[in-house]
Amino acid sequence: MDVKTSRAGDLVTAVVSGAIDMRAASDFEKALVTSIEEGGRRVIVDFERVDLLTSAGIRVLVTLTRRLQGAGGALVLCALGPAVRRVFEISGLTTQFRIAASRADALAALGPTQQSPRRARGSSLSQVVGTLLGGREGSPKSPADRPAGSGARRLSSQVVRLLGGRPTDPRK
Repeated sequence: MDVKTSRAGDLVTAVVSGAIDMRAASDFEKALVTSIEEGGRRVIVDFERVDLLTSAGIRVLVTLTRRLQGAGGALVLCALGPAVRRVFEISGLTTQFRIAASRADALAALGPTQQSPRRARGSSLSQVVGTLLGGREGSPKSPADRPAGSGARRLSSQVVRLLGGRPTDPRK
């Protein structure tokens, strides 16, 4: 068995050839897991050159699918030959996996490249504290840089702004 992987952004394409049996399953798994650990989230496994798939190879695919789904990714299998397709049909797994006729169809099934996850902003309270401590752009960096008496007013306005409320007059 041989696995050649290529990556473009979060898309990994694995072209497998030979037999995915008990002896080859660990190498198959290692190649796919390495691609995911390097940032792959959308994975296409091309089975066009695979002549044998055993339960060991299916186990790898099930594990990989769960791992990708947990990370917000997806797996599509493509170009299954008659022998490999028969394994999926006999085992009742054709509905458990996304299967496409070709690599182009698999790519279409995965959809467009996903953007990198945005950095978490934290809670509104942590944003206020960060702003007041000078952690945000445009805020004074030290207490000496802040106008005298503006701390409470600034804190109040930041809390109101970040929590989406309306300012009220505390003297009422």
